[in-house]
Amino acid sequence: MRPALSTPSPRAARPARRPRLVVIQVLPTLVTLGNVLAGFLAISYVVDAWAGVADVDARSALWVRAAWCIVFGMVCDALDGRVARLTGAASAFGAELDSLADMITFGVAPALLAKSIAQTEFPHLSTKLTAVLAMVYVLGASLRLARYNVESQRVQEPGHVTRVFRGLPSPGAAGVLASLVLLRDAYDAVEVTRVLRWVFLAGTPILGLLMVSRFAFAHVMNRYLTGARSPFAILILVVAVFLALEHPVEVLAGVFCTYAASGPLLYLARTAFGRPRWADDENDDEDVPTSPDDRPAPDDDGSRA
Repeated sequence: MRPALSTPSPRAARPARRPRLVVIQVLPTLVTLGNVLAGFLAISYVVDAWAGVADVDARSALWVRAAWCIVFGMVCDALDGRVARLTGAASAFGAELDSLADMITFGVAPALLAKSIAQTEFPHLSTKLTAVLAMVYVLGASLRLARYNVESQRVQEPGHVTRVFRGLPSPGAAGVLASLVLLRDAYDAVEVTRVLRWVFLAGTPILGLLMVSRFAFAHVMNRYLTGARSPFAILILVVAVFLALEHPVEVLAGVFCTYAASGPLLYLARTAFGRPRWADDENDDEDVPTSPDDRPAPDDDGSRA
């Protein structure tokens, strides 16, 4: 008689474990969600202005609210990354959420705002043409954000600080349109309106192209506002803050327009005079290093924007 083979005691089949939910850090996520809500409110105000508002002043007021929502989204975008680093809560989830928020607030909302104003200022212009011009901006913003997510792997290395952007950052492009809306409301003159309406019509696709360009744009915070500076630089900063408090709309528009123009102007200056050197020295600041020689030195003073 053959011995009975021992069989393992039957156990109840365990159901497959569900994947654990991603742990969400509360404080930086709330700041990023503030950016999302700002973009949604901006779009909502633009839609309200489009929904048959006959009063010109009421329509302009809605545009101004949308512009301030975009500015508020920029504040949230500037804070969420720093809050995450200060609290030690930086994560891939936060980075992905931040990109989605930027697409809403700095991609879709400014394009719709510019299209709404251009369509109102040029009533005989084809709506298809204004839609195409706004599409160029939206596509530029989406490509800019996707490219940055792919190319910014280098900034994850210890000791590296981003000091140069390749292509106009999407918050900078949105800031140009939002600040010009505020400037248009502050100077409600016929001459100003005539000039700015062309900016909203032709400048919107130009901003979209700048976002996908390879022009060098300085990271203002990391390059100019951190580290030790001379007393003269501190004096200039104090004067700039004073002017911003006295004339906030004018300074806001001037800063964003100057920043958007700095990329092409620096390219021309570098071509003609070989300056500034930093635009050449850090021309691959967002590129993924392909060899150990391309990696930044341990004492490199660059970081993520």
